[in-house]
Formats: sequence, structure tokens, C-alpha cells
Amino acid sequence: MRYILIMPAYNEEHFIGRALDAIARQTLLPKRLIVVNDGSTDRTAEVVQGFAEKYPWIRLVNNDKKEQRAAGSKVVRAFYLGFQTIDEDYDFLVKFDADLEVPEDYFERMAALFQGEPHLGIAGGTIAIEQDGKWVYENFSDEDHVKGAFKSYRRQCFEDIGGLRASIGWDTADELLARYHNWTIRVDPGLQVRHYRPLGAETGSVKIRVKVGNGMYRLRYGFIITLISAIKAGYLNKPYGLTGLAVLWGWLQSWIKREDYIVTAEEGEFIRKFRRSRMMGKLLQ
Repeated sequence: MRYILIMPAYNEEHFIGRALDAIARQTLLPKRLIVVNDGSTDRTAEVVQGFAEKYPWIRLVNNDKKEQRAAGSKVVRAFYLGFQTIDEDYDFLVKFDADLEVPEDYFERMAALFQGEPHLGIAGGTIAIEQDGKWVYENFSDEDHVKGAFKSYRRQCFEDIGGLRASIGWDTADELLARYHNWTIRVDPGLQVRHYRPLGAETGSVKIRVKVGNGMYRLRYGFIITLISAIKAGYLNKPYGLTGLAVLWGWLQSWIKREDYIVTAEEGEFIRKFRRSRMMGKLLQ
């Protein structure tokens, strides 16, 4: 199967060489890898240009516009700067971060998943971070959720969901909307993606949880589902209690401002029903 990768990158000179090298060693090479240098102030562009001179399927796109960094929305805008340059046909599309390393057969196995499951819309491996010299699962969300750092989309699924939403919560919205359009999601537990910059390393967990609450509002979760999620977050994540309050505050903050939703009322009804079903399933386990 033919695939295209889009890699937004901001000040990734210490990581991106490893990511590009891992892609260059794939048993199934991409038709195109588009790296969007999103206003970097380090040597990111130079590193990418060096790889592009060696591998003609790598393309560098520079975005020199000075925009305020915002969780979710900026990375999606960078993604689309790369997306609009696509001039090749493809079967699946990959959003891929610059601080990752994948095994050599990663995309060959992604292709096999899509070929073997006609209704598979979104796929990926599992994410791992290094702790005490060992690579362990990075416990940041449900294990059946494909992390936003490395998502592979079947082309028809990507088109059905209307692409990615330029908002916090985009990497939850895409999977919920895929399910709404009767696509399935697949995480391959045998494919470990190494993440060299742990999630939350820059912004801190409490700030992230406020953004999570913002995203829940924009996805039309409603207050009750958000409250239950906030209680869970406060119970499971340090600093205990405060993380839950941060989620709730994020939702309330967006509610007070009457921020725009990123899904329709009908999609929101499906999302609430799905979330209620998922919560009940976990309670009955």
C-alpha cells in the first residue's frame, strides 16, 4: 500500500535525525515524507535538508509565520501546511511526530492491517518511554487509543471525518468521528513506538488537564461525563485531586466563554452515548 507521512517539527534538532533515519530504514518506504519546519529557531531545517538531499522522497516545507503556540490547534495547522503540498496518490496518511523511533517493519505492518481489515480507519502501535534503562508503556490514555503522535488514517476514513480539527482534542475527535462513520480503530500491541520526549514534559500535567477539559467541552461531552472524567483524573494522576479540578475548570472555562464546538449536535449525541457506554463497560469489568 502507498502511504504519505506528514511530520510537524518545532525545534527538534536533537530528535528528528533519529526519526528520519528510522523511516529511511523501513521495509516499506513512504511515497513521500513531508516535514513541516514550524518556525524552528534551531537547526531543525538543516538536519531535514541533509536527509532530503540523500532521500528524494523527503520534502521540507518551511513555515516562518510567528504564531502563538497552542496545544492542538498549531500542530494541526502545521500538518495542513504539509497536506496541501501532496501531489501523489496514497492509500493511507500518517501524522508523525519528530521525536519518535519506530521498528523497521512498522509501516509494512500498518499496511498489512489496512489490507486485512476493510473497515479499519485508524491504526497505530503502542507508545513507550525509557525508565531506568527499560522501555515501558507511557500510561497517558486508554490502551485502545492511537496516540496523536503517530496516527495512520485510511484515506477514505480521513475524508469521511472531514480531516483533523484545529483544536485541542483533535486526536480524540478523529477517533470518535471515525466510529460515528462506522470505521474501526486498531492498536497493534506488538509494535512499540519509542517516544524520546515524554508527554507533558514541556507544559506540566495540570496545564495539560485544563486543556483536556477545554477539549471535552468542544467535543460536547456535557457536564456529567466531564465530571466523572475529572474525578478519575484526580484519583489516578499526580498531583492527586488537583488534576481533576484542572479538568473541570477547563470545561467550565470553555462553557463560560461559550467556545465553539468542533462537532455537530448529532455527532455530539453519538459521542456522549459512546462515552457513557465505555464508562459502564469499565464499571462492570
